[in-house]
Amino acid sequence: MIKEYTIKDIAKIAGVSPRTISRVVNEEEKVKKETRDKILKIIKTTGYQVNLIARSLRKKRTGILMVFVERNTADYMGNFHNIFIQHLDSEANRLGYKLIVSKSSAYKVEENEYDGFYLLKNGFADGAIIFDTREVDRRIDYLIKRNIPFVIVGRDNVYESTSFVNLDNVKAGYLGAEHLIIRGKRSIRFFLGDENFTVNQDRTKGFIQACNDYHIKAELVHIDYGIRSSKMAYEKMKEILKEEVPNAVFVSGDQRAIGVYHAIQEKELKIPQDIAVLGIDNIPLSEYYYPALTTISQSVRKMAKGAIKILDQQLKDPKNYKNQRNIFQPKLVIRNST
Repeated sequence: MIKEYTIKDIAKIAGVSPRTISRVVNEEEKVKKETRDKILKIIKTTGYQVNLIARSLRKKRTGILMVFVERNTADYMGNFHNIFIQHLDSEANRLGYKLIVSKSSAYKVEENEYDGFYLLKNGFADGAIIFDTREVDRRIDYLIKRNIPFVIVGRDNVYESTSFVNLDNVKAGYLGAEHLIIRGKRSIRFFLGDENFTVNQDRTKGFIQACNDYHIKAELVHIDYGIRSSKMAYEKMKEILKEEVPNAVFVSGDQRAIGVYHAIQEKELKIPQDIAVLGIDNIPLSEYYYPALTTISQSVRKMAKGAIKILDQQLKDPKNYKNQRNIFQPKLVIRNST
C-alpha cells in the first residue's frame, strides 16, 4: 500500500516545522532558497499532495481558471481551439494555475452544477477566459455584474472595461481575399462558421472590403456561413460543384479545408490549377495537406500568453489593474494550394 504523506511527515523528513512546509507550498517568501529547494525536492520525491481546498481557504484563491467555449463550437472543437488551449494551459501552469474547460452559451448562463459558472459563483474558481464571443454575450454580462476577473479571446464592443486578446480579423479577411485576387481569382467562395460570432463578422468585413477595393463583381463573390466542421465543408463543396467550379475557396479554419480538399479531389479536379484553396489558422497539420495549404497564421502562442498575463494581473493586483486590449497581426503563409 502506498503511503500518503502528511505535512507533518514532510516536516519531519526535512527537519523543519510544519509551518515552514506550509510557507513553501503557499509560495510565501519567508524561507531561505536552500531550505525551499530541499523541501520542494522532498515533496516531489514523496509525491506529497497539497490540500487544494485548505490552501484556497487560506489564500482566498483556488488557482483554478475556467475556459469557456461556446456550446455549439465545443461539439466541433478542432485543432485551433485545442492548440490555443494547450498554450493557455502551459502558460497558466507556469504561473501556478490550473485550467478547466467548460461548454457555455452566449445566449444564456446555465449556472447549474455541471457548468463552469457554478464554480465561479461559488468561489471554486478564480477567473475565466472566454472564446467564441457574440455581439451580445450573456457570459460577459454575468461576469461583469459579479465582478469576476476574466479575459476574452476575441473582442467586445459593448463594455469599455473589458480586456481581450484578438487577431485583427478584418485584416485576416482582407489579406486572404487580396491574395486570391492577385493570383487572378475572381469567382471566390468564403466558408465561415456561425454568422453571429464576432470573429466571422470581422473576417467577412475584411473580405468584402478587399473585393470592393479590387473591383470584383458582387455576383462572383459568395459568403457561406454555418460551416462548422470538415464534414460540413465537404458537403457544402460537393453541393457547389454540382452547379459551378469557382476559381477559389477561402476557408475560415484550416481543419475545415480538408473537407474542401476531399470534395474537389473526389470530382477529379486539381488544387490549385482548377480551384485554389486558402485557410486560416496555420495549424501544424496544414503544411502536410496535399498540396500544402496556403493559410493565414495567427499568433496563437503570443495570444495565449497575453491572455493569461492579463488575467494574472487582474487577480494579483485588482485595485491597480487597467483594462487591456491587445490586437495581433495576421501573417500570410504561402504554400502550394493557391
